[in-house]
Amino acid sequence: MSQDQSRPSAPGLDVLISGGSMGGLFTGIALARSGHSPTIYERSAGALKSRGGGIVAQQNIRRFLSDHDIVAPEAITTRSHERRFLTESGDVGRAVSETMVFTSWDALYRQLRDAFPDEQYRTGATVTTVSPETATATIANETERTADLIVAAEGGQSTTRAQLYPDVEPAFASYVAWRGVVDEADLSAACVEAFDGTFTFYQGTDQLILAYFIPGADGETAPGSRRLNWVWYDTLDGRDRGAVFTDASGTERRFSVSPGRLRDPVRQRQRERAATLPPVFETLVGDTPDLFVQAIHDLTVPSMVTDRVCLLGDGAFVARPHTAAGTAKAAGDATALADALENHGSVTDALAAWDQTRTAYGTSLVARGKEMGDVRLNLS
Repeated sequence: MSQDQSRPSAPGLDVLISGGSMGGLFTGIALARSGHSPTIYERSAGALKSRGGGIVAQQNIRRFLSDHDIVAPEAITTRSHERRFLTESGDVGRAVSETMVFTSWDALYRQLRDAFPDEQYRTGATVTTVSPETATATIANETERTADLIVAAEGGQSTTRAQLYPDVEPAFASYVAWRGVVDEADLSAACVEAFDGTFTFYQGTDQLILAYFIPGADGETAPGSRRLNWVWYDTLDGRDRGAVFTDASGTERRFSVSPGRLRDPVRQRQRERAATLPPVFETLVGDTPDLFVQAIHDLTVPSMVTDRVCLLGDGAFVARPHTAAGTAKAAGDATALADALENHGSVTDALAAWDQTRTAYGTSLVARGKEMGDVRLNLS
């Protein structure tokens, strides 16, 4: 297939996608639907592990599932009908009627993975370097593969981004998110009643915690079989960041310590700090078997396109979770890329148009996330 960038962007491009998580799957599915030939290279040797909890199922995610005949969105989502704000004592200080739709990382990932052909999904294959001018990628075993277009959907720790923009680094936002998921069956009746049908918040001094129900481990959405997902934004309160992010094996992690890997003193200290929360949240944190922690970062790139290599999703922009838009941004990037290739006369024009709109969107989203986080945690 010709690799002249001036070629018409008619269906039929050979696309190499680095990264087989959400962004890579959204992209692969969208491009395949448009008649292109995507192949995903995923560094993990087996199925990806759950990334730890809940996702706000924004409208564009639900539309993607429907438009691509993947699954009826209501089959893998839960809903709340009230946004509720608690006082420190646990009383409802304010409540507003609002419908929110949620899913879980694992439920959404499974549906996307099942919708993408196994023969076009290569596991245990790490893209180590790319040559943007020729759209050539080197795979870990030193195999070279040339395509018409390379899409790097490698997440926030993208090696392709590091190669293209070595001076771009994630900036720590000076606070962290503690997270946890608890099976509904393991919760007290009082706890279930407190959170059922609500998107519940408590904002204290330099901290914010929220909770909502998500599908169960196998995607169940019926009451009794769901999970309760919580996120607790908290400053480190004078603690040593390195100590908090040193896991049970003694390895210091830069971005997160996964479920089950927190050291006992770190876990115990955070559970003790939960005494500053409303009682129902204190109980929820205490009942969580595997709380974990992630550092909050901001990341922007000056451009999402270099010749014939695209950065997509968190590989290009990492916005703070307050925006509830990380997964939706990846879906939007993928859909917009497929549309641009269909609607422009050449790959060059398509990528230029896509880069302009999605880079502007990513930049504004990161800025909005900074503002939301700084205000909510009184960091401004």
